[in-house]
Amino acid sequence: MISEREILISILNLTRDGSADAKEIIREVRIPSEVVCQVLDRNVQSGLIHVSGSRVSVTSEQRLRIAIKALDLGADIERICKYLGWEEFEDISTLAFEVNGFVVKKHFRFSCDERRYEIDLLALKKPFVICADCKQWRRGWMGLPSRKAAEKQVQRTKSLAENSLGMLKKIGIEKWSSACFIPLIISLFPSESAFYKNVPIVPIIQLRSFIQDMLAYVDEFEHYWISIR
Repeated sequence: MISEREILISILNLTRDGSADAKEIIREVRIPSEVVCQVLDRNVQSGLIHVSGSRVSVTSEQRLRIAIKALDLGADIERICKYLGWEEFEDISTLAFEVNGFVVKKHFRFSCDERRYEIDLLALKKPFVICADCKQWRRGWMGLPSRKAAEKQVQRTKSLAENSLGMLKKIGIEKWSSACFIPLIISLFPSESAFYKNVPIVPIIQLRSFIQDMLAYVDEFEHYWISIR
């Protein structure tokens, strides 16, 4: 278990550009090559990595799955987050929305009441405007920080909804008749609960299934309807 964990962490570290040579992994982990090859073979069979010759290659989504597996095997979350780039986290979240028919705008900025706001991901699919905050939290995420993040996201989402009629084109909903704004927190790890004050807090590994099931539960979420015309 320990050897597999260290090999997975090494893969994360060495494949930030998409691939690495198996010899580099063996050198870094200082584990016998036979053990490394066995671990690589198992993870090829499970679809976690690709191996061609001596090259080990991974997609962004596979890197996320590798990170989750390493954490399940006891890896330190701060160590893992050091190797999992922030842009990767946002890209994987974006992909989860896009494969479900959403149009995504990153780092959406707006001002109202002399305050400036930024929403990490604005995901649009008529009639929903999902206002997502991506939290790649380190130690302590599962307590007070998750609750504070939810409260701040409610404030951002509510401000956007209340002022949306003045920026319909900027948001991308000028042709809609109505819109439902929903705050969402996306995290690397689960928090203590799946909701805080009706704001969904969704681990990224479960994001696709959450999006697919969202319509059935939308009335249970904090949300803000506006009429456009």
